[in-house]
Amino acid sequence: MSTGFLDTPTRVAVAGDWHANADYAVDVIDRAARRNTDVLVQLGDFGYRFRDDYLDRLDRALASHGMTLGFVDGNHEDFDYLLGVPIADDGMRHLREHIVHLPRGFRWTWGDTQCVAAGGAVSLDRLLRVEGTSWWPDESLSDADVRALVAGGHADAMFSHDCPAGVTIPGLEHSRRGYPDDAIAPTEEHRATMRRVVDAVRPNRLWHGHFHERFHTVLVGRDYRTVVDGLGRDRQPVDNNMVVMPLDRLGHAAETAGTQSQRTIVH
Repeated sequence: MSTGFLDTPTRVAVAGDWHANADYAVDVIDRAARRNTDVLVQLGDFGYRFRDDYLDRLDRALASHGMTLGFVDGNHEDFDYLLGVPIADDGMRHLREHIVHLPRGFRWTWGDTQCVAAGGAVSLDRLLRVEGTSWWPDESLSDADVRALVAGGHADAMFSHDCPAGVTIPGLEHSRRGYPDDAIAPTEEHRATMRRVVDAVRPNRLWHGHFHERFHTVLVGRDYRTVVDGLGRDRQPVDNNMVVMPLDRLGHAAETAGTQSQRTIVH
């Protein structure tokens, strides 16, 4: 099955969490199409229970615009379903003709831009969820996932759900209010794991979801600089959730002048 995701696009859209909100997702797709987008990368918390009506509706919207969507997995996904879909010869899981899952560590090249997918995160509220129904243990990066991610070395653009340690996330302390330390600790451990991945991959740009905040900053590592963009969620203005850019900007970091400045966009 050929979806066109691996074909080199001219313009790319990147979108944050959708939480299986079909109305919102179709609106994002339609708006991306009006901006002449060829392909859309979604940053996790995409399908939750992967209902047929949700997937079919998005697939129809994508088909109507001649677009393809690839998503990394978030922490709120039915991994019993998702991991049961076989990986095709092209390295992706094909859920619909125009919808593919980008497994952790999957790499591809668009033109001169080398890309890598890095799904996974820890659910802060997992103690309130039911295993196998609303929470799945496969949500976080495993040791094998980390090995797969770092094996290919440098990439220009990383698409992840979680955000690496060392990045200040707007509103994080407020969103954690009321949760005990033993619920917060695993989320910080996972961010530290993500940082080890980023230290090895040294991407020029990193796009992530999960924290539901639109912001833009620079992570300065020992021998690299990574421009980091956090994207918002469904139910927020679409401009918080989605950005569209020419391919040559997707993994290009030169546009950001300062190394310590942070720009936050919140509506």
